[in-house]
Amino acid sequence: MVSDASKKKAAQKKAAAAAKRGGKAAVAAASSKAADKVADKIADIRISDRTCTGVLCSHPLSRDIRIESLSVTFHGHDLIVDSELELNYGRRYGLLGLNGCGKSTLLTAIGCRELPIPEHMDIHHLSREIEASDMSALEAVIACDEERLKLEREAETLAAQDDGGGEALERVYERLDALDAATAEKRAAEILHGLGFDKQMQAKKTRDFSGGWRMRIALARALFMNPTVLLLDEPTNHLDLEACVWLEESLKKFERILVVISHSQDFLNGVCTNIIHMQSKKLKMYTGNYDQYVQTRGDLEENQMKQYKWEQEQIANMKEYIARFGHGSAKLARQAQSKEKTLAKMERGGLTEKTPGLLLLDQMVQGRVHY
Repeated sequence: MVSDASKKKAAQKKAAAAAKRGGKAAVAAASSKAADKVADKIADIRISDRTCTGVLCSHPLSRDIRIESLSVTFHGHDLIVDSELELNYGRRYGLLGLNGCGKSTLLTAIGCRELPIPEHMDIHHLSREIEASDMSALEAVIACDEERLKLEREAETLAAQDDGGGEALERVYERLDALDAATAEKRAAEILHGLGFDKQMQAKKTRDFSGGWRMRIALARALFMNPTVLLLDEPTNHLDLEACVWLEESLKKFERILVVISHSQDFLNGVCTNIIHMQSKKLKMYTGNYDQYVQTRGDLEENQMKQYKWEQEQIANMKEYIARFGHGSAKLARQAQSKEKTLAKMERGGLTEKTPGLLLLDQMVQGRVHY
């Protein structure tokens, strides 16, 4: 196993190499400092007592992710137990659940590859603001040449193989297209403009921005990178209304895999094609945006409550009969014993649980309960 110190040292080397290619001492210092913080954060994550287990069921070269028997434990508390997670290419998922259920922890586990995710799928988890440095906002967004160079080397290696690299090489070329260096500055500037940066602000050093604006720069970089799997936790928190509208329109066009946590039902309605609901330590998948999820879940809960009430009535009637006639005549006693066996069989087979009810669901829609 690679030690945390080794990981930190490797991160520092990568940052130094990237800075050397950029040819700016200030960028080198900032990158090295950023590498220190990233490496320290990775070390913190690894010792945080989080355990993730699961079995990858999709093909290793697939662009879809399906993990069965997924369990996540954090500091000894089970957050997810023996559940299934499915993320399909081209779909945008809203992750819902009551506060404290582990939504952010799940995103972090995916982002740190603690789940069995194929190596060819690049992941970006937006978890913090961009590092304060002498780089301009525009430079900070396009400073991902390291990935492009790595992909170019990988493409050369794959092309030299007997089979010509096959699907793996196609994936690399697709990613290189997304990182097109020729249009990099133009694309980065357009993203920053959409998030509220005019030309003057784009040239401003990142250390001269507040934490909220540096979070916008980090968001711009995440969108610029266009990863296979993009993980966003409350991306609208530091945005004004105009930037929120722009981000919603931009994410509507995201054609890879997006998983987003948001308290805004309007944002989830505009962006999401699917909903993942974390409840009772399970993940339940719904097709459609937030409004469709509310309708589907409401119908399911209504049917579940009908089943629950019917079962409870049957149980109450059988218990009353057993109590009244269990010690009566031989015939009545036999009937009471028969009902007792029926009751035991129902309990062994698992009784329908009482739902939280439509009131809680309505509170979630109105934002009175955070999810």
